[in-house]
Amino acid sequence: MENLRKSGALFYVLPALIVMAVITFYPFVYTVFLSLCDWNLTTFRGRHFIGIDNYLSFLTDEDAWNSLRVTGIYLVSCVGVEFVLGIAIAFLFDVKFKGQDFIRNLLLFPMVMSPVVAGLIWRWIFNAELGFANYVVELLGFSALPWLTKPKLALFSVILADIWQWTPFVFLVCLAGLQSVPGELIEAASLDGASWFQIQRFVSLPVIKPVILTGLLIRTIDALRFVDKIFVLTYGGPGSATSVLGFLIYLKGFKYFQMGMTAAFSLILLGIIIFLANMLIRSFRGERE
Repeated sequence: MENLRKSGALFYVLPALIVMAVITFYPFVYTVFLSLCDWNLTTFRGRHFIGIDNYLSFLTDEDAWNSLRVTGIYLVSCVGVEFVLGIAIAFLFDVKFKGQDFIRNLLLFPMVMSPVVAGLIWRWIFNAELGFANYVVELLGFSALPWLTKPKLALFSVILADIWQWTPFVFLVCLAGLQSVPGELIEAASLDGASWFQIQRFVSLPVIKPVILTGLLIRTIDALRFVDKIFVLTYGGPGSATSVLGFLIYLKGFKYFQMGMTAAFSLILLGIIIFLANMLIRSFRGERE
């Protein structure tokens, strides 16, 4: 009877499993196959099998190594600053004050905005002649800056735009974690004479560590897939100063039409994401144990 019930349940979920297999398993297998082929859409020669040459070309491609370097700088800078700011703001908003709801909604505004729209806004802000950034710089008595045309400054500008948009996400996740901290723990710490800072440091922060790690996992995966704002703000330039690995893959596929190489580079990026995600998940399990 039990086996019959399980078979009936399997019958109901079988269509969903088939659909999932078609839309996830088949594209992945086809991408792996494509990564082992040489196929340039501009030559009209069709694809032919070349083994792991596309993967080996990643090791000798200067643009690929540069994109890895830029991706590392971008990932550490953006996610690091977003978490420091997001956690700090969440602790401030864990205390009731007048106008809290209005300011909180205002802080969440960048997060709900499309990345392309956010990129267009920051492109206007960083405009060398009419932008708001140079207006402020000149008010302070300094010369106007080439925000998007000087390599190091362009990468800084992209990082700043990303921090502006995604710090609210970290703030929201951490605030939800803080508001789930048992009141008994905070009350007991207060009765023992602990200050506000000591309560947050030794009571609240350890409790919300799993929440912080979950947010860190989501932001890390999202940051590695980052392309849209770079496309709008700098198109990977000047030169290749802001060309992260995701953007290089876009160029290989949609500008140079090297489909085999695009598939290989995409799988390498997938491997990097899985590796970092596993590291964070192990940290998460360590915290739980």
